[in-house]
Amino acid sequence: MRDTMVVPGETYRILAPSSSLHKYLTDSYWCSAMEEVCEGKLDGVVVRYTGQHLVLLQFRPNRLSPAGYRYPISISIPVEYLVPSPSKEPLGGCDVSSASDGHEVKGTDCRSNGFSPLCVVCGKYDVTGMVLRHHGYKCAECVGHKSAHKLRIEGSRRR
Repeated sequence: MRDTMVVPGETYRILAPSSSLHKYLTDSYWCSAMEEVCEGKLDGVVVRYTGQHLVLLQFRPNRLSPAGYRYPISISIPVEYLVPSPSKEPLGGCDVSSASDGHEVKGTDCRSNGFSPLCVVCGKYDVTGMVLRHHGYKCAECVGHKSAHKLRIEGSRRR
Protein backbone atom coordinates (compact mmCIF):
# COMPACT_ATOMS: atom_id res chain seq x y z
CA MET A 1 0.00 0.00 0.00
CA ARG A 2 0.96 3.63 -0.18
CA ASP A 3 3.24 4.83 2.57
CA THR A 4 1.52 8.20 3.07
CA MET A 5 -1.67 8.81 4.96
CA VAL A 6 -4.73 10.24 3.30
CA VAL A 7 -5.63 13.39 5.22
CA PRO A 8 -9.12 14.91 5.46
CA GLY A 9 -9.42 17.96 3.23
CA GLU A 10 -7.10 16.63 0.48
CA THR A 11 -8.51 16.25 -3.04
CA TYR A 12 -8.32 13.10 -5.12
CA ARG A 13 -9.73 11.71 -8.34
CA ILE A 14 -10.97 8.25 -9.20
CA LEU A 15 -9.74 6.94 -12.55
CA ALA A 16 -10.86 3.33 -12.10
CA PRO A 17 -13.43 2.01 -14.54
CA SER A 18 -16.89 1.53 -13.07
CA SER A 19 -16.48 -2.25 -13.39
CA SER A 20 -13.58 -2.13 -10.89
CA LEU A 21 -15.51 -0.06 -8.36
CA HIS A 22 -18.83 -1.85 -8.79
CA LYS A 23 -17.73 -4.72 -6.54
CA TYR A 24 -17.16 -2.26 -3.65
CA LEU A 25 -20.29 -0.15 -4.06
CA THR A 26 -23.97 -1.08 -3.99
CA ASP A 27 -26.35 -0.32 -6.84
CA SER A 28 -27.82 2.62 -4.91
CA TYR A 29 -24.59 4.58 -5.58
CA TRP A 30 -24.88 4.37 -9.35
CA CYS A 31 -26.32 7.55 -10.74
CA SER A 32 -25.40 9.77 -13.68
CA ALA A 33 -22.78 11.58 -11.59
CA MET A 34 -20.97 8.29 -10.80
CA GLU A 35 -19.89 8.07 -14.43
CA GLU A 36 -18.25 11.49 -14.03
CA VAL A 37 -16.55 10.26 -10.84
CA CYS A 38 -15.16 7.14 -12.57
CA GLU A 39 -13.94 9.14 -15.56
CA GLY A 40 -11.89 11.41 -13.30
CA LYS A 41 -13.91 14.51 -14.19
CA LEU A 42 -14.77 15.30 -10.55
CA ASP A 43 -12.41 15.95 -7.67
CA GLY A 44 -13.37 14.40 -4.35
CA VAL A 45 -12.50 15.83 -0.96
CA VAL A 46 -11.53 13.38 1.77
CA VAL A 47 -13.94 13.61 4.69
CA ARG A 48 -12.72 10.79 6.97
CA TYR A 49 -11.69 7.15 7.18
CA THR A 50 -14.68 4.78 7.34
CA GLY A 51 -12.73 1.54 7.65
CA GLN A 52 -9.23 0.16 7.70
CA HIS A 53 -8.62 0.95 4.02
CA LEU A 54 -11.81 2.85 3.18
CA VAL A 55 -12.07 6.62 2.81
CA LEU A 56 -15.24 8.69 2.62
CA LEU A 57 -14.97 11.16 -0.26
CA GLN A 58 -17.39 13.91 -1.18
CA PHE A 59 -17.79 14.90 -4.83
CA ARG A 60 -19.62 17.96 -6.15
CA PRO A 61 -21.28 17.18 -9.51
CA ASN A 62 -20.90 19.62 -12.40
CA ARG A 63 -24.48 19.15 -13.57
CA LEU A 64 -27.60 20.26 -11.75
CA SER A 65 -30.14 17.71 -10.55
CA PRO A 66 -33.64 17.80 -12.10
CA ALA A 67 -34.69 19.94 -9.12
CA GLY A 68 -31.96 22.47 -9.87
CA TYR A 69 -29.52 21.55 -7.09
CA ARG A 70 -26.01 20.19 -7.00
CA TYR A 71 -26.28 17.49 -4.38
CA PRO A 72 -22.86 16.28 -3.23
CA ILE A 73 -22.11 12.60 -3.68
CA SER A 74 -20.51 10.95 -0.65
CA ILE A 75 -19.04 7.49 -1.12
CA SER A 76 -16.58 5.24 0.68
CA ILE A 77 -13.84 4.08 -1.67
CA PRO A 78 -10.80 1.86 -1.01
CA VAL A 79 -7.62 3.91 -0.55
CA GLU A 80 -5.84 2.21 -3.45
CA TYR A 81 -8.21 3.84 -5.97
CA LEU A 82 -7.42 7.41 -4.88
CA VAL A 83 -5.30 9.29 -7.41
CA PRO A 84 -3.94 12.69 -6.30
CA SER A 85 -5.47 15.63 -8.13
CA PRO A 86 -3.11 17.20 -10.70
CA SER A 87 -2.14 20.03 -8.33
CA LYS A 88 -0.70 17.48 -5.83
CA GLU A 89 1.30 15.31 -8.22
CA PRO A 90 5.09 15.21 -8.04
CA LEU A 91 6.99 16.82 -10.89
CA GLY A 92 9.33 14.87 -13.13
CA GLY A 93 8.91 11.75 -15.21
CA CYS A 94 10.34 8.62 -16.69
CA ASP A 95 10.11 6.84 -20.01
CA VAL A 96 7.75 3.87 -19.73
CA SER A 97 8.74 2.45 -23.11
CA SER A 98 12.39 2.09 -22.11
CA ALA A 99 11.68 -0.34 -19.23
CA SER A 100 11.73 -4.10 -19.61
CA ASP A 101 8.46 -6.03 -19.33
CA GLY A 102 9.26 -7.86 -16.11
CA HIS A 103 10.62 -5.01 -13.98
CA GLU A 104 9.01 -4.85 -10.53
CA VAL A 105 8.71 -1.43 -8.94
CA LYS A 106 8.80 -0.61 -5.24
CA GLY A 107 6.91 2.42 -3.88
CA THR A 108 10.09 4.34 -3.12
CA ASP A 109 11.52 3.69 -6.61
CA CYS A 110 8.53 5.34 -8.30
CA ARG A 111 8.82 8.44 -6.19
CA SER A 112 12.56 8.81 -6.83
CA ASN A 113 11.89 8.59 -10.58
CA GLY A 114 9.04 11.09 -10.32
CA PHE A 115 6.59 8.65 -11.91
CA SER A 116 3.30 7.93 -10.19
CA PRO A 117 2.20 4.35 -10.95
CA LEU A 118 -1.40 3.91 -12.07
CA CYS A 119 -2.61 0.40 -12.96
CA VAL A 120 -3.66 0.54 -16.60
CA VAL A 121 -6.22 -2.25 -16.06
CA CYS A 122 -8.12 -1.56 -12.82
CA GLY A 123 -7.14 2.03 -11.95
CA LYS A 124 -5.47 1.31 -8.60
CA TYR A 125 -2.82 3.85 -7.72
CA ASP A 126 0.53 3.35 -5.99
CA VAL A 127 0.05 -0.17 -4.59
CA THR A 128 2.96 -2.44 -3.66
CA GLY A 129 4.12 -5.01 -6.18
CA MET A 130 3.28 -3.00 -9.28
CA VAL A 131 5.01 -4.19 -12.44
CA LEU A 132 6.14 -1.86 -15.21
CA ARG A 133 4.86 -3.20 -18.53
CA HIS A 134 5.04 -1.86 -22.09
CA HIS A 135 1.94 0.37 -21.77
CA GLY A 136 2.38 1.34 -18.10
CA TYR A 137 2.13 -0.14 -14.63
CA LYS A 138 -0.04 -3.11 -13.66
CA CYS A 139 -0.79 -4.35 -10.17
CA ALA A 140 -0.07 -8.01 -9.42
CA GLU A 141 -3.72 -9.09 -9.93
CA CYS A 142 -3.93 -7.44 -13.35
CA VAL A 143 -0.79 -8.85 -15.01
CA GLY A 144 -2.01 -10.86 -17.99
CA HIS A 145 -5.16 -8.76 -18.50
CA LYS A 146 -5.66 -6.30 -21.34
CA SER A 147 -5.10 -2.68 -20.38
CA ALA A 148 -7.76 0.01 -20.78
CA HIS A 149 -7.00 2.64 -23.41
CA LYS A 150 -8.29 5.46 -21.18
CA LEU A 151 -5.99 4.43 -18.31
CA ARG A 152 -2.99 4.10 -20.65
CA ILE A 153 -3.51 7.67 -21.82
CA GLU A 154 -3.98 8.90 -18.24
CA GLY A 155 -0.88 7.00 -17.07
CA SER A 156 1.28 8.54 -19.78
CA ARG A 157 -0.13 12.00 -19.03
CA ARG A 158 0.79 11.66 -15.34
CA ARG A 159 4.49 11.00 -16.06
